[in-house]
Amino acid sequence: MQSSRFQQYLDRYLGIPLCAILSLFCRRVRFQQVPKKILFIQLSALGDTILAVPTIRAIRHAFPDAEFTMLASATNLSYLTDCPYIDKRMPFQMRMYQLFATLRRERFDWVIDLEHWPRLSALLAYVSGAPVRIGFRTKGQYRHFLFTETVEHIQGRHEVRNFLDIAIQLACPSQEFALETWFSETARTWVRKTLVEEQVSLDVPLVVLHPEAGRRGEPRRRWPQEHYIALADGLVERHGVQIVLTGAPDEVQVSEAIAARTRHRAIVFAGKTDVNQLAALFADAALVVSGNCGPMHLAAAIGTPVIGLHGPTNVAQWGPWTHSVGIVCGEMPCSPCLNLGFEYGCQALPDGTSPCMHTIEVSAVLQECERFLVE
Repeated sequence: MQSSRFQQYLDRYLGIPLCAILSLFCRRVRFQQVPKKILFIQLSALGDTILAVPTIRAIRHAFPDAEFTMLASATNLSYLTDCPYIDKRMPFQMRMYQLFATLRRERFDWVIDLEHWPRLSALLAYVSGAPVRIGFRTKGQYRHFLFTETVEHIQGRHEVRNFLDIAIQLACPSQEFALETWFSETARTWVRKTLVEEQVSLDVPLVVLHPEAGRRGEPRRRWPQEHYIALADGLVERHGVQIVLTGAPDEVQVSEAIAARTRHRAIVFAGKTDVNQLAALFADAALVVSGNCGPMHLAAAIGTPVIGLHGPTNVAQWGPWTHSVGIVCGEMPCSPCLNLGFEYGCQALPDGTSPCMHTIEVSAVLQECERFLVE
């Protein structure tokens, strides 16, 4: 879940006691096998939602007549705009009293909390009044008290498989593990039109570099800018590719700083795309290079070859879920330190990045890229 340190502080030191107190008023009910209305809660960043899709799909197949609602952030809801498994979308950005009232009014039969550690989502599940509430029992997070059914969250196991345990708990087995995207033809047309306007030839391989990684104001998963500059130049000189830099609106400065220092032209798309336009851009790319973040998982969901750069994050748990993948990891004794997303084991360097990200050599990344660029 993306949140500020203050929000994390409140979530832990206020959320845990609240969960414990409210659990005194919880009662287990007979498991309802045929729900009419199901709410999914996913307040986290984009990547978590992408990895949860196989689970949502499995539950949808098991209950095709139920109404599915997703409570999520604006970015997640944008990604799910054309998702065929979700009927209604509820924005998390409304005022809290309005959200509470809406949750109660909807009278959900089941609430499925897809978060791993925040207490807030468990509290929202409880406030909904749903008789059946399912969520993760995560070691050390003390959030499971408010659920009527719990699923053990296993550290070091890929999150796709952790999510699928929820479906299995609900007797919704799945044989389909693939991720999905649903960008429109309008998004594809906009991307190609914009590329042409930027004098990018669709006949020359396109490599997308997504230099930012992780939540806002927390660049510790980011590979250093100097490394991205060297990688961009090396890819152009060795393989004659075109470079496009992507990022969110508040990440434009990072991409512009890299593009300004490359010896060869790099196009800055940062701040210009929504999540589905970004997916359409990735679909036209020969390769995507990124740290561990939502866009890395988005590229994997499309099937575009992706090089994942991992320092603090546990690649076994958060690596790209695709066969077309190259992984380059930091080399420090304390790496990886992140399984849930907030447990950084060391202080950031002056540039905000983690020491382990500096141990990822440009030559190693170039070598992984060549696997997908050399015919």
